[in-house]
Amino acid sequence: MSFTNYTIQNNAECQDVFYNVFMPEDPFDDSQEIVICSEKKYTDFRCPKCGQKMYSYEPFSTYLKSFPAYPEHTRMIRFEGHRFRCSCCHATITEPIPFKYPGTRITMRASLWIETLLRNGIPANAIAKMSGIHWSTIRYVHKQLMDESLDKYEMELELTSYKPRFLAIDEFAIHKGHTYATCVMDLATGYILWVGRGRAIADFEHFFKEYDQTKLTEVKAVAMDMNASYNKLVQEHLPQAKVVYDRYHMQAQFGKEVLGVVRLDEARMHRDNANDMQEALKDASAEDKPALKERISEEKKNYRTLKKVRWPLLTNEDRLNPKSKEALQAIFAEHEDLAICYSMKEEMVALYELRDYDKALAGWKRWFKAALGSGIPALVRFAKIKLPRIDGLVNHALYPINTGKLEGFNNKIKVAKRRAYGYRDDEYFFTLIRYLSIPTVRGILPKKT
Repeated sequence: MSFTNYTIQNNAECQDVFYNVFMPEDPFDDSQEIVICSEKKYTDFRCPKCGQKMYSYEPFSTYLKSFPAYPEHTRMIRFEGHRFRCSCCHATITEPIPFKYPGTRITMRASLWIETLLRNGIPANAIAKMSGIHWSTIRYVHKQLMDESLDKYEMELELTSYKPRFLAIDEFAIHKGHTYATCVMDLATGYILWVGRGRAIADFEHFFKEYDQTKLTEVKAVAMDMNASYNKLVQEHLPQAKVVYDRYHMQAQFGKEVLGVVRLDEARMHRDNANDMQEALKDASAEDKPALKERISEEKKNYRTLKKVRWPLLTNEDRLNPKSKEALQAIFAEHEDLAICYSMKEEMVALYELRDYDKALAGWKRWFKAALGSGIPALVRFAKIKLPRIDGLVNHALYPINTGKLEGFNNKIKVAKRRAYGYRDDEYFFTLIRYLSIPTVRGILPKKT
């Protein structure tokens, strides 16, 4: 074995520390451990309590894991140091290990490798397999890195006196079985301010208890959907902010609960008519059968046409090609209720383009009045549910914001869940979500500076 002296520089706790390092004959043979013996003496330490000299009363030995030379091997380093006791107050200290990563039993070199691999998108379980380091230790290193990055980013925000003006709130699934969590995003930066388990009012109230409310004094508007009752807490805790209901949720619900229902009802009507005629065909006379068969064929054709027309109905009229427009007009000529619902959808799209509050308010009132008076059950039911939220719909004219950016970020959350096959530790998972939302992050982790 070879003998080498090393000097550890720039260490906060140990300056000019000398070690005897016993290296294996083959540096790539992980079966041979590296032994590092401290040459520190009692004269190098002072009692942290009374400042008197200390004496060495016993040695100690600690094993640390380092990154291996070969994949799926384990490289161990044995550090042999001393424990010191004060001759005056009898306080004891253990000699610190300057190359040990705090809070773990791995070396700083191993932590550097772990951070680098994590930045390049390697999952923790894969790093554990190739390094022999337990995944919980890798997760701990990851958590420390994320906390450090989040603290650094929030400190930069404080130094610039930045405060969010527009927020978005939305929920996402964290486990199967309708288990949800709620996110609050700053729409200007895309940064997730807070993540909490659950989506009920009591769950969302934790945001206002846990987040510094002095940072929300300049919030002007908050975008959300109508499924949850977040608006009540926002109006209570942020009275200066306007609630804006997301237009895409509104349009998607109209497409599903009104256009979709009316279209399928009309299609089922044609299918039932064809079935009834098919039964009547058995007892029809020879003279009536040709005409009856033609009517059955027509009903089946109408059924197939309505089943296939879903996407043209949901597409804005200005984006339809001439062929699709012509096909829709032919359908509307025979299905009045469907034509009315489509016109209401187009009117809704036009209302969302308004930027004058008074015009938007008058337009939405006309829209709801027409919907309630249409006599179409699906449209009337939809209007009754949405009418109490008219203020949040009209506020879109003042602040045309939506939850689209947060909905897009939900895809990152889904990718993170798939890569890890789910998370058992909510705190770690929620920290990861906030970390991934830092504007400087590219990929899984930011580059180290």
